[in-house]
Amino acid sequence: MEIRRALPQDFWELLHCLKMRSKYAVLLVFVVGLVIIEKENNFISRVSDKLKQSPQALAEANGTEASPALAENGSLASLRELDAAFSQLRSHLRNVTLQLAGDGDPGPRRHVLLMATTRTGSSFVGEFFNQQGSIFYLFEPLWHIERMVTFEPGGANAVGSALVYRDVLKQLLLCDLYILESFISPAPEGHLTPFMFRRGSSRSLCEEPVCTPSTKKVFEKYHCKNRRCGPLNITLAAEACRRKQHVALKTVRIRQLEFLQPLVEDPRLDVRIIQLVRDPRAVLASRMVAFSGKYETWKKWASEGEAPLHEEEVQRLRGNCESIRLSAELGLRRPGWLRGRCMLVRYE
Repeated sequence: MEIRRALPQDFWELLHCLKMRSKYAVLLVFVVGLVIIEKENNFISRVSDKLKQSPQALAEANGTEASPALAENGSLASLRELDAAFSQLRSHLRNVTLQLAGDGDPGPRRHVLLMATTRTGSSFVGEFFNQQGSIFYLFEPLWHIERMVTFEPGGANAVGSALVYRDVLKQLLLCDLYILESFISPAPEGHLTPFMFRRGSSRSLCEEPVCTPSTKKVFEKYHCKNRRCGPLNITLAAEACRRKQHVALKTVRIRQLEFLQPLVEDPRLDVRIIQLVRDPRAVLASRMVAFSGKYETWKKWASEGEAPLHEEEVQRLRGNCESIRLSAELGLRRPGWLRGRCMLVRYE
């Protein structure tokens, strides 16, 4: 109490003001989060309602033939069901990561591939592996390859691109990170680059000795989150990869599971695949919120029901659904090369 009396009244007023501001800031963040969640849920409901309508309506709006209607369940899961589903997902992933990062004698080296499409929870699930000290984790390394291997006329076709992705993945799982130097732009100099995509999302690339002293004159576009590091030294990163007990990669750029068979059968690798799947209606609704500018037509269609959809956009969505279906069916069939190596996880 003596200390309190000795301090000026203005100090206590300032302290009280700061506390109130902190409370308001927390409240504001909470409200913004609720607004974003509610906005995405509204899109999901609208898209779901639209998809419940007869396919003939969509076909007429786009000038295409109606496809056979699928059996559907339009009811939304209750909060209790969602909690149970999340707990089951968390339990499965916790078991996997604990097996990889368990105490005791180190087991065989595993190579985990987290396979998904955009907005299916792959970043969230990837953090289960990123937080394990014994796992070298890379976040979307194929982003660089996608920028070089295009689908434009004169570029590689979809199958050719998938083969390039697969071959790059193989080298990365073997800790040959130099393979990325052919795709990073601007090209690394002396195995140094400040342009490694989302470096801050990979704990292994932001800890010593990979994190070298920062250089003031060098601008790093994708910097580490919790510390200042110099340009990424690919040699040090490759060495760190080899020192870790296991390797895990996340990618949304492998469309079909069948392209990964050569990786699984490579005797140098012990591949484990986790494929995330999500209700396509929720995926579309989430993309409309996250990538608003690219989905203006879909947003108008979902909210107004009058804007016609371009056939190209519809076919792209159908293609995504078909890729998910084919990969899921292949995983559930469990052919010999995939048996015991694939986990199909529904993310909702």
